[in-house]
Amino acid sequence: MLFIAIGNTKAQNNLSFYNLGDYVIQTQDVSPIFIPKYKVSFGTPLNLGLDLNSTVKLNDLLVESGSNLKFDFDNLNAVAEDINVLSTNIVANIFTLGIKTKKGSITLFANAKSNLAWEFSKEFTGVAANGFDASFALSREKIGFTSHSEIGIGITRTFFNDKLSVGVRLKSLIGIMHAELEDNAQFSVDINPANFLWTVSAQNAIINTSGVSDTENLSFFGSNSGFGMDLGFDYKLNNKFSFELSINDLGSINWEENITNYRLQDVNGVVYNGFDFQNSGNVQDEIEDALNDILGAEEITEAFDSKISSRTFFSAKYKMSKKNVLRATYFSENNPYVDTKPSFGLGYNRELNKATYGVVAGTGGNNGGFRFGANLAVQLSFLQLYAAIEDVSSIGGKVEESNAANFRFGLNFLFGYKGKSKEPEIEEKELLEDKK
Repeated sequence: MLFIAIGNTKAQNNLSFYNLGDYVIQTQDVSPIFIPKYKVSFGTPLNLGLDLNSTVKLNDLLVESGSNLKFDFDNLNAVAEDINVLSTNIVANIFTLGIKTKKGSITLFANAKSNLAWEFSKEFTGVAANGFDASFALSREKIGFTSHSEIGIGITRTFFNDKLSVGVRLKSLIGIMHAELEDNAQFSVDINPANFLWTVSAQNAIINTSGVSDTENLSFFGSNSGFGMDLGFDYKLNNKFSFELSINDLGSINWEENITNYRLQDVNGVVYNGFDFQNSGNVQDEIEDALNDILGAEEITEAFDSKISSRTFFSAKYKMSKKNVLRATYFSENNPYVDTKPSFGLGYNRELNKATYGVVAGTGGNNGGFRFGANLAVQLSFLQLYAAIEDVSSIGGKVEESNAANFRFGLNFLFGYKGKSKEPEIEEKELLEDKK
């Protein structure tokens, strides 16, 4: 409910935040390449990012009833699409330290991340609205929730007279909480209208969890461990054009602490005959026992692995002049639990010595449509403030009707500005090349 309440977004992409580039150290979350203008960049814990993507809105489920609100699953079922998607991605930068080197930078970081990906069908909303009053088949449901922390180091290095930049981030992952429905899970109930007997089928109906059954003992430094990696490449074709590719969050987590696996045995066409009310004691126990005889439900504690959702950015940058830059960006996400569609953006940024601001026009994603975003990074003495939003039309709108909720903001400390050292030389080279 919390995730749905924040809004219905058109894309989960960070295109506007991506365009802040080397000005903001936290952009390494979307591109590992970081060539700072300062000797030292320090990110405070006051940095947060939130992305959401949903095909349903809060007022699709909560509707007005007189002076009150009520849950209306019939309304949700009426507006639901054949396949519906709800996904969130929350990032909290706990610690970030960047040090400029002669040929790039070295960074140390610690982040906390939480991701929910849920793909559900109209059959699922039909069961929510109608219960077991009619036959149904659930075979397209996917869901995965992961909360983890990461601690790592990033290195950016330039080659061939700064034409080629390579960025690598290595991350130690610590799983905090996880829940997932096994891939290709199926469950169906066929109700005979003549005698109301249930014919039940189930295949691969398994839910794996870690930390869900005992939330009081969650830890940032538990035994659920993994490894992740980010890779980035930037190539400057000339003084005007450059191209960048970044692949983020390649990795997985092994879950072995506080494990509970819920499983139904594979059955095909087993008939549930009900039970005898006249000779029964506890009705609830009788129903559970009868269903358990058919489905064979069990709880075990078996360790498992899960992949984290990887993201890819590819951009082409055109430097119109020293301070004016255009960038076209392609974004795609490989989420193991939902099918996502790529996004595209065209952005403009005014790049000054100690500040940048710009706008981005984007489209694509699961809901398509057009959106208009903006970004800003400005320095006040040694203090830097930045913000990026994917759709400015969401500002001031009603939460229950919102169609965008994708933003990043934060506060950093910057020391030792080194951005001017090579600029006269670069300008002179550009003038000579333009004359040629």
